[in-house]
Amino acid sequence: MKNKKTEERYYTYSGVPTKDTLSIKEQRELDEKKKNNTLTKEDREKLRRDDSGLSTRSTRGIFYKDRVKYNPNVDYFMMDYMDKKDMSHIRLPYMTQFEMLGLLRHFIEENGFDVYRLQIHSENELDTKLEVKCDDGEIREVSLRQILFDDRYENISKRVKDESSNFLKEIYERRNPSEIEMDEEEDKEDRGKFSQHQLSEMEIQVHSDQTRVS
Repeated sequence: MKNKKTEERYYTYSGVPTKDTLSIKEQRELDEKKKNNTLTKEDREKLRRDDSGLSTRSTRGIFYKDRVKYNPNVDYFMMDYMDKKDMSHIRLPYMTQFEMLGLLRHFIEENGFDVYRLQIHSENELDTKLEVKCDDGEIREVSLRQILFDDRYENISKRVKDESSNFLKEIYERRNPSEIEMDEEEDKEDRGKFSQHQLSEMEIQVHSDQTRVS
């Protein structure tokens, strides 16, 4: 993908570079400097903040700011599962890999993996549009998200992607109450130990869509 303003070529998930995205040319130059062991402090910071496709930032979601504000160049996931304790259906949209792995670790270490029917979907996958025949006989274009889940999660997706919205931050803080006071200056984006997830009522109520199974 070429940026018309700069004629630079970029590779990103969204097709749109951000201020942190390195062009293909810049990546090659920095790769060469890395091979020659001539990277400067500024170069290393550029590499750390790069959100081009397949970068650590884009694939793992290691930056706190990407977990609280939607970045189209970061891969997000929807996790859903059945909780054995109260037989509730939990759905957790727009999680980065960094956050998701922390939650899976919590299941194993604290709960003995007391869940079942665990599924993980890429939000990019759920954006896929399909033509389906509806109950009224009409053929409509809907997202895979609407088919697998429902319209509520399509609305959640739209709110998360709204640049003027803080909805993703609200979701994240409810899932991770212990990280609300996190300060990015402490450099916890990619080096700090992920805090323990608390599967509380606050976390469950964020979606208001629990399904009780008799």
